[in-house]
Amino acid sequence: MSPRYFFAASSAILCFALGSGGCGRSGLGTDDLIDSVDPINAQDAGADARIGAGCESAADCVGVKQGCETAACVSNRCAYVAIDEDNDGFLPTRCGGNDCDDKSADVNPKATEVCGNRRDDDCNSKTDCADPACADAKECRQCGAREICGNGKDDNCDDRSDCDDPQCALDATCKCKGPERCDNGVDDDCNGFSDCDDPGCRNDAQCKCRNTPENCGDGVDNDCDNLVDCADPQCTSAFQCSCNGRAPRTEDCTNKIDDDCDAKVDCADSQCISNAACKKCTTENCSNGIDDSCDGLIDCADPSCRFAANCAPKTELCNNAIDDDLNGLTDCFDPACKNTDVCKQRKEACVTAQPITASGSFTGDTSGYVNVQTAACGGAAGEAVYALTLKAPSRVVIDTKGSQFDTALYVRTGACNQGLEIGCDDDSAGSWDSKLEFTLLYPGTYFIFVDGFTVDAQRGPDEGKYVLNVDITPNPKEVCGNGKDDDGDHLADCADTDCAKDAKCANCKPEIGVKACTDGLDNDCDGLADSADSDCRANAAYPTEVCNGKDDNGNKIVDEFACACTKSSDCAKGEICFTDTVWACSKPCNQFNGDICPFAAPGSVCSNQTSQCQYKD
Repeated sequence: MSPRYFFAASSAILCFALGSGGCGRSGLGTDDLIDSVDPINAQDAGADARIGAGCESAADCVGVKQGCETAACVSNRCAYVAIDEDNDGFLPTRCGGNDCDDKSADVNPKATEVCGNRRDDDCNSKTDCADPACADAKECRQCGAREICGNGKDDNCDDRSDCDDPQCALDATCKCKGPERCDNGVDDDCNGFSDCDDPGCRNDAQCKCRNTPENCGDGVDNDCDNLVDCADPQCTSAFQCSCNGRAPRTEDCTNKIDDDCDAKVDCADSQCISNAACKKCTTENCSNGIDDSCDGLIDCADPSCRFAANCAPKTELCNNAIDDDLNGLTDCFDPACKNTDVCKQRKEACVTAQPITASGSFTGDTSGYVNVQTAACGGAAGEAVYALTLKAPSRVVIDTKGSQFDTALYVRTGACNQGLEIGCDDDSAGSWDSKLEFTLLYPGTYFIFVDGFTVDAQRGPDEGKYVLNVDITPNPKEVCGNGKDDDGDHLADCADTDCAKDAKCANCKPEIGVKACTDGLDNDCDGLADSADSDCRANAAYPTEVCNGKDDNGNKIVDEFACACTKSSDCAKGEICFTDTVWACSKPCNQFNGDICPFAAPGSVCSNQTSQCQYKD
């Protein structure tokens, strides 16, 4: 038998024979030998006549494809080679190889799986998301709504995983990872300060800008919150942004002042549309950092940019002075920031009011706080908010002794933003300190505001370090004869059974209900009978209505909130005692034409569950 010659090139094994016999042509793979035609029988080989002959290119070899082989010129000799049609170095599966698509060089066992193209790129018989290689691909992730902190995955598909995701800000595994990041609302290094309030962020470019007060008349966004001059809440009380005690006048379009008091300054005012100084104003460009439309609002802060791609709502960052999620609430005033370290520390909004449940002294600093709330006795500067929750009737005394500025101290009941103001004081504690005393506060939540009295045009706002002292005496005893409900049972002096043994209270009983309010008797021995007794005029919101079974004010509603009560059995048939708010009788609040609660108890709304007025912010 003649000797055989084999040529190896690339991933294919080549061979030709100078003698009789063959290499065989079944089960060929990249490691198999590929046979040639026996030159002795070349005359019968037909198309294979040149196999084994000399050549310069494949064109010189007249062999054709036969199964898994084709003729080629290898080392200047014609030989059969294993077929690799896409020249990717892998034989097709039909020829014993592992290339699942020999028509595409991008598909082979060494290729990377492309997740989402509906093709098995790496020839492992698994396509797209079924391939383990795609387990972490965004297209294949199965999102819930919450990030699982510490599993190395982006569970909520926001391209941030574990401790880099704001949802993990308060997770134990993510605390004190440090150093301080200056834009995530988290106290990363656990030193009690977050973001721009942290000394580690002192040299951060954005923090330098954010800590710069807004100059309310220079046309520049000094504090980098995308709000210019009077459009910035910091300028609410600035003389340039108010009428300053004078009557409105025609808008001057170049003086940076809201002359006509419509909250729109210069070119932002429709009166200035044709003014030459405003000709430069154009449609807002939503990504150039410039107030193109001259309305004091830059880029995404401008309502005209609401649908711009770069202004789509994002997760609220709680210390960047920007409304990231575009819900109209910024930083600590947004409920999304309620539990962040920075907002708990600042206590500047109702949503982040610091809880108080016992006596104590509480400190803070209102420097830089935005003015949102004001009260009857003052409060034009920024304020700190506390939520006092009482579990029992209590005597409460609060003051701001030790504060470093002229404080205004006020308290609201029921609701923080819109609740009824039950006390307000400026200087009763001496010097600049404030003080409020409540003989009795009933169980519930009360909102305490430590505010600055005013904003001076030269000196600036009353703000700085403060001390809030709170003294709570729960369950005080009833004092018989002082005209007050000392123990919180809504019964005073002789009307209270605690005073039954007092000589002055013999045969006395509560002045409650239509019968007691129309019998001409001083039933509770307080010196006042029937309509002269406040128990028969229980709600100041309806001063002309008396508890007498009649419609005194002519609105076709009998005794609305006029009869005092301690329980619903004190009320007439079909009425209930509104124990959540006014402690007076009325038919259920949802039986009126419209919501009567805001009138009966400011800050409250009608609850369909209890049919009572309930406080709600």
